[in-house]
Amino acid sequence: MGQNTGFGKFSNSDSKEDRLGDNTEQGTQECDTRPMDLQKKMELRIKALEGLVNNTGVIAFLRSPAEDAPVEFISKGIEAFGYKVEDFTSGKVTFGDLIHPEDKDRAFLELTENALEGASELKQTYRIRTKKEYVRFVEERTAIMRDDNGKVIFYQGVLEDITDKQ
Repeated sequence: MGQNTGFGKFSNSDSKEDRLGDNTEQGTQECDTRPMDLQKKMELRIKALEGLVNNTGVIAFLRSPAEDAPVEFISKGIEAFGYKVEDFTSGKVTFGDLIHPEDKDRAFLELTENALEGASELKQTYRIRTKKEYVRFVEERTAIMRDDNGKVIFYQGVLEDITDKQ
């Protein structure tokens, strides 16, 4: 190990059962400490964030303020309602299609009015329809993203199924 390979040492003083490998000296593990290029770092960060979001039980989204535009991003949590991520990112299903018809106008009006009044975030509750037409209650927490001129460019937020709390 006299040669510098870009690896550093990681010492594990825990019991032998907690060690990662069998062929290590006294619980020492090798870790890659070489610098990463920016693109690779960003890819890893995105994967980490997607993993985190996909394991929280909420549905994260990024969408255009246009009512019927395809969703830019929606997390895999949407699968709990019977939809596929691709249904939304392809435009086959829009965010408006998800909202129960009796709540759709109110939900969009409330969001639009808040955005026009300069709000930066909004919390609202409404019903959605699953792919099999079941009704669920969700709480939406939305951040209103603006460009340098104050124009709304995206809605970024999370949906949480609160049906059992109703």
